[in-house]
Amino acid sequence: YQAVTLSISDITSRKRIELSLIERERFWSEVVRSVPDLLYVHDMQNQQVLFSNHSLGLQLGYSVGELKAMAGDFWEQVLHPDDSDYYWRIRNLQKVVGDGLLLESVLRWRHRDGQWRWFSIREQALARDDRGRVSRLIGVAKDITEQIERNQSLRDSEQRYRLLAESISDVIVSTDDSLNLNYVSPSVEAMLGYDAEWVTTNGLQGLAANPQQLASLYQLLERIRDSLGERDRLECLREELPDQLFVFDCLRADGHKIPVELRLVLMWDENGRFGGILGVGRDISQQRRAEKDLRMAATVFEHSNAAILVTDPAGYIVQVNKAFSRVSGYSAGQVLDQLPGMLTADRQQAAHLQYILGQLNQRGSWEGEVWLKRKGGENFPAWVGITAVHDEEGDLVSYVCFFSDISERKASEQRIHRLAYHDALTHLPNRTLFQDRLHSALQHAERHDEWVVLMFLDLDRFKPINDSLGHAAGDRMLKDVAVRLSACVDGDDTVARMGGDEFTLLLQPRATREGALNRAIHVAEQILSSLARPFVLEGREFFVTASIGIALAPQDGNELSQLMKNADTAMYHAKERGKNNFQFYQADMNASALERLELESDLRHAQEQGQFVLYYQPQFSGDGCRLTGVEALLRWSHPIRGLVPPDEFIPVLEELGLVVQVGEWVLEEACRQLKAWHEEKIRIPKISVNLSARQFAEGDLTTRIAAILTRTEVPPACLEVELTESILMRDVDSAMQTLSELKHLGLCIAVDDFGTGYSSLNYLKQFPIDVLKIDRSFVDGLPDGEQDAQIARAIIAMAHSLNMMVIAEGVESHAQLDFLREHGCDEVQGYLLGRPMPARQLTAQFSGAALFILS
Repeated sequence: YQAVTLSISDITSRKRIELSLIERERFWSEVVRSVPDLLYVHDMQNQQVLFSNHSLGLQLGYSVGELKAMAGDFWEQVLHPDDSDYYWRIRNLQKVVGDGLLLESVLRWRHRDGQWRWFSIREQALARDDRGRVSRLIGVAKDITEQIERNQSLRDSEQRYRLLAESISDVIVSTDDSLNLNYVSPSVEAMLGYDAEWVTTNGLQGLAANPQQLASLYQLLERIRDSLGERDRLECLREELPDQLFVFDCLRADGHKIPVELRLVLMWDENGRFGGILGVGRDISQQRRAEKDLRMAATVFEHSNAAILVTDPAGYIVQVNKAFSRVSGYSAGQVLDQLPGMLTADRQQAAHLQYILGQLNQRGSWEGEVWLKRKGGENFPAWVGITAVHDEEGDLVSYVCFFSDISERKASEQRIHRLAYHDALTHLPNRTLFQDRLHSALQHAERHDEWVVLMFLDLDRFKPINDSLGHAAGDRMLKDVAVRLSACVDGDDTVARMGGDEFTLLLQPRATREGALNRAIHVAEQILSSLARPFVLEGREFFVTASIGIALAPQDGNELSQLMKNADTAMYHAKERGKNNFQFYQADMNASALERLELESDLRHAQEQGQFVLYYQPQFSGDGCRLTGVEALLRWSHPIRGLVPPDEFIPVLEELGLVVQVGEWVLEEACRQLKAWHEEKIRIPKISVNLSARQFAEGDLTTRIAAILTRTEVPPACLEVELTESILMRDVDSAMQTLSELKHLGLCIAVDDFGTGYSSLNYLKQFPIDVLKIDRSFVDGLPDGEQDAQIARAIIAMAHSLNMMVIAEGVESHAQLDFLREHGCDEVQGYLLGRPMPARQLTAQFSGAALFILS
């Protein structure tokens, strides 16, 4: 070294400056770091981010290293594609602009998690090149995503509420915080006929039909207006007036008034400041009408003369009116939560109730006449209407039932009907009703191939009595005649007064011409006999007779007018024959009638003259080898006619009322004969006697039979009584009682003609029956008739299962006997084994050894 030059300079000042700069840089660096906004410096030449603060990475989710790595393509990675073109166009302009603000916009940047966030961007020039162009710029970004979303939510909410306000029928109105009307929903035009702009301009006072009705509304507005500048008073209003309701009449644009309900609420912002008034106006015309209808319905319900009850869908009563209690006798408390069945009369048929329910299900309502029952048990006719009530969805909510007592109306209708169809004097059917019944009878008879009897009756010698004693006495006689005529016929026959002293009779149809003829003869005889008794008028006896004409359909005409004309002709023929008689329209029937009269006359004397005799038909064991009993059969030994078959005279005995008397004679004679056989050592175990329906219905039948058994000294076990199925089924309860009495007496009970009637097997099981008798109609077809064979086998099996014996009647061939024996029939009778015969013949045939050995 030649020399070292040392220069020492005092750099304290410079160091102090450097330290100050370092300190200042550290300070501003910390300031930039702590600023919550995003700061960045962008190089315009190479389009790179030269600097970004900590907040940028923090808010976008990138680390410092990631930000450095993406410095060259930062904008390509974070800018939203829709904002990119706009941003770069602005950048190109930034190069040539002067000082001041270069960009202020709202852009979307992508977060590291892929979501887009909104940022408010503000960029300014930081440096320029030598040509004055911006070379660097500094940007400040602020995350406004939540603000954007809040604003969008607010806009969406406002849009929804606006759409709601515009779509509902109610009118929405609002004011600003100065109470100036600032919104009216478009629905005001549909309600009132004014558009929203007109209402906004003219206010509510332009709508009021009666401004006085708005006085309370104006008072509220005035109170609010006075409180606008005073927060304390507004707070009081907020507590006192959560909402207010006003009702007033609005005048529509077409001049009609409608009632409107306006509900107002005070609006407050989130800071508790008054924001205006919100109102909802509603047309309450329909509500007013509904309220009016409800008031009217309630008035009708409570004051109606008709009883009304309301039930729930299950049928339980939930409400009744006063008339219900008055008509039914039940108080409301006694029927609530009960079923209406307590009102149903016992006579009401279950099938009819099911029909009513069916109508309710199908049509929703039913109306008609039914019988109901009061609390005290009294039945009464009622007119009832029932309606099913449904809600808007069609679901059943209740049943409404009204009913009224129509007893008086029914009585009035019956009185009117009686006046229209019955004779005022005798109360018999008049000509109109009689012709209606005759017409119906002719139609029925034609359909069923039956015979109808029509009788015309005219009193003989009534006019002189009526003229001499006066009409009052004549009327009394006619009323007495009506009573006597009615007593000569059955309940289903018709006696009518045609006018004056003319009467007509319609007898119920008969299956055969002979049956109709016999019935007509019997009734005509009864009438003539009844009228033969004297009529007592004014303390004196008077006598009248009658001429009767009889016509039968179809032989004398199927037409009503023709039949009546022919009966009238026959009646005049009776008058020509000397009156006090009856004549048929057909001459041959008069001969039959004469023969019938003679038969009746002879029958009346047959018993006292000893013309009735008993024949006895033997009954055998099932193999036909052993005599087990006899059946007593009534015969009429007429001195001229000879032996009259029973089917010719027994029905006449029934009509003449002699069958009980003759039947008792048969019982006693049969028992007397059995006793005689026993005394002669003829071993006949039992005797069977048929009982008629009238005999069986006599109340003292058991007593009479017991007396006969005592008189004849016949053990009860030796007497068997035979009854038909129809007799037993006519009155089951009474038959059960009588059979029990006969069984208690010790008799054997048999059912005759079994299989031809309609007896229930249940009753058959309960009746104390010992023997079933197979009818001859089934035996006739044996053994070849498959159906008859099946019936016979079934009867035998059934009887044995019920511990009954079986006897078959009408056995006329060995093949029939073999079939019955093979299938276990207990006893048989018929022409093959023995015909009905007098007692002396049976005595000769079955005495001694012949009793057990038959050829």
